[in-house]
Amino acid sequence: MSRLWTVDAGGSTTTVTGPAGRRAHGSVNPASAGADAADATLRTVLGDLAAALAGSPGHGWVATAALDPLDPEPELRRLRRAALEAGLTGRVVVSNDAVPWLLAPPLHGRGVAVVCGTGSGFLAGGGENPPVRVGGCEYLGSDEGSAFDLGLAGLRAAVRAVDGRGPETALTGLLRPDPAAVARDLAARAFPKAAVAALAPLVCRAWLDGDAVAASLVAGAVGELVLGIDAAARGAGLTGRWAVAAGGGVFTGCPELLAELERALLAELLVSEVVAVTDPNSAVRAALESCVEGDVLALPPAVAGHCAWTLDLVPRVVVPAPRPASTDAPVALGLCLAAWGGAGLPAAVDAARAIGVDGVDLPTDTTSHLLDADRWSTDAGYRADLRAVLRDVTVTCVSNSRDTQLLLGPHGPHTDPVLSGTPAEKRAHALRHAEHAVRVAADLGVPQVRLMFGVPDLSRWLSWWHSDVSWADNVDAWCEAAAPVLRLAAEHGVEVLVEPHPKQVAHDPESTRALLDAAAVAVPEATVRVCLDVANVAATGHDPVEAVRGWGHRLGATHAKDLQRWNRASPPPGAGWSRYGPGPPVRFRALGGGDLPWPGIVAALLDEGFCGMIYVEHEDALLPRQQSAANSARLLRALLPDRTPQGRTW
Repeated sequence: MSRLWTVDAGGSTTTVTGPAGRRAHGSVNPASAGADAADATLRTVLGDLAAALAGSPGHGWVATAALDPLDPEPELRRLRRAALEAGLTGRVVVSNDAVPWLLAPPLHGRGVAVVCGTGSGFLAGGGENPPVRVGGCEYLGSDEGSAFDLGLAGLRAAVRAVDGRGPETALTGLLRPDPAAVARDLAARAFPKAAVAALAPLVCRAWLDGDAVAASLVAGAVGELVLGIDAAARGAGLTGRWAVAAGGGVFTGCPELLAELERALLAELLVSEVVAVTDPNSAVRAALESCVEGDVLALPPAVAGHCAWTLDLVPRVVVPAPRPASTDAPVALGLCLAAWGGAGLPAAVDAARAIGVDGVDLPTDTTSHLLDADRWSTDAGYRADLRAVLRDVTVTCVSNSRDTQLLLGPHGPHTDPVLSGTPAEKRAHALRHAEHAVRVAADLGVPQVRLMFGVPDLSRWLSWWHSDVSWADNVDAWCEAAAPVLRLAAEHGVEVLVEPHPKQVAHDPESTRALLDAAAVAVPEATVRVCLDVANVAATGHDPVEAVRGWGHRLGATHAKDLQRWNRASPPPGAGWSRYGPGPPVRFRALGGGDLPWPGIVAALLDEGFCGMIYVEHEDALLPRQQSAANSARLLRALLPDRTPQGRTW
C-alpha cells in the first residue's frame, strides 16, 4: 500500500488521492465556503485519509488556495491541528495551489505556473532562488482573469446592457431570472466568491457563440493573464526561453480560452511551451514524488520556508512539570551531553550513567552528531532505536544551540560551518530544526526544550546619536521569528527555555526579563522561561550570586560551570581562552577550577526556592570531559541537599 497522499484544495472543490483512491469534496477554503463549513469538510477529508492509512505514517501534500504565502502560520496551524485530531501521522507539505505545478515535470522548478480557477495567481521560479509570486491575494486585491473576474465582469456587463449604460449582449438572456435579480441575490450572500465564479462559463458560452461584449471580456481576461505571467517571469529573473504550466477550472471548462492564452504567450513572451494542467491532483502527486527519496521527504532549498512548508505530524504528548528523576531532593543534578558531540549517543549515555546524574540535556544539533533530527522526523525505526539507546537515562531537556542560531543570525560566514547558504536558507534550516527539537521533546515525554535563536544586530546595545534604534528592536525581532516555534511548543505542552549568552538577544538579566515579558504578550499560550548559565552572565561582568536572584517561577533550569578571568595586559597563556565582548579574556573550567563562588550561588538558588534541574556543562579545555563533568558533579552534590532539609532544630 502506498503511503503517499495528496489534497488539491481549490476555491470550489477539494480532490483527495490516497490509499482509498480518489474522492471529491466541497471547499476547505474559509474564504469560499465560510469557516464552519470549510472546517467541517477539512475534518472529513483528513479523517478519511487517516482511516485509509490505518495509523501508519505517510507523506502528504496539501495544495490549498487558503494558504497566504506572506502569512502562512494561521493556515499551517489550522491544518496541523485538524490533521492531528484526525489521527494522521507522518510528514506533510503545505503550499499554495501553484507550487506543485512549478515543481512537477516538465517545469522542474523553472518557468511560470498560472492558476486560473475561482481565483488566479502566478508563481515563477528559476530553480535557484525562492520563487516569485504575483497576485493570489484574494478577489478584492487580485484574481484578474479568473472565473470570479470573468463572472463579475459578465454580470456587470449584463446589468449595464439592461440599464442602457452599455451595449447589448447575449449575457442578459443567460442570467435568470434577470441580471439585476442575480446581482442582488449574490450581494446578499455572506460568501459570494464561488457563486460569482460560477457565472464564468456563461461568459465563455456567449463568447464562443460570437457575442462581441463577451469576446471583449475574454480578451481582457487573457490580457490580464499574460500580464501576470510576464510580471512573475521578470520578478524571478527568467532568461532565455521558459515554459508555462496553466491549469484551473476556467481552462478545464473552456479549453478554447487556454488556446487563446497560448497563442498570446507564444507571440508576446519568450515562452517555449504551454503545458495544460488538466489534472491538478496528479500534478500535486508528481511534485510530492519528486521530493521523496526512500523514506525521506525533503523540499528543495529554494522552496522550503518560502512558498511551501513541511509539517511533522507527531501526536501531542502532555508532559509533566520537571521533577528530580531519582531523588526526593529539591534540586536535581543533570548533565549536558553536548560535550560528547562526535563520540556518539551511546558513549554520551554511558558517561551520564557513570557520573550518576538524575537527568540529561539531549542536543539535537547537526554539528554534535548525537541525534539526526531530520531522520528522526521520517524514520519510525530510527525513533525506536533512539528510545532504546536512551532507556538507561532520563531526558529532562532537549536542546539546539547551533542550527537554531541561524534563525536570527548572523547569516554571513560566521555561521557557514553550521550551514553554508543564503540568509533565507539559513533561516529555514533553523526553523526546521527548532521545530524538530520541540517534536523530539514531545515524542520522548520531555518537559523542556532549550533553544538559541541568535541575534539580528549586536551593535544595538550601543546608544547611537539621534537614533531611535535600541535593543528592544532585537527583542521584537526575536518574538516575531520565534512565534511559530513557541506556538508549536504550546500545542505539545513543552516549555521553551532561553539561555542568556552574549551572542543572543537575551544576553544579561535585564534583556532576558525584557524578552520573557515580550514573549508572554506575543504568544501568551506558550511558556517561556530562563535557563540561567551563571558563568555566561558573570563573563560579561555581572555579579554571579545576584544574577540568580529575583527570577521566581521564571527560572526553569540552570547550568553549572566555573570561570577564570584574565585581567593582565599580556595575552593569556594556555588553552580555552575566549572573549565575551570587549571585556578581558575568560575561560570556562570545571567547578572548583575557577573564580565563581559556587557555595554562594547554590545557596542563592535554594533561597529563591528553585526546584528544577542544575545541569553540569563541560567546557574545560584543561581536563578530559569525563573527569571534568565528574568533578563538577561531586562538588554540586556536596552543596545541594540530598533530601528536604529539616531546618534549624535548636
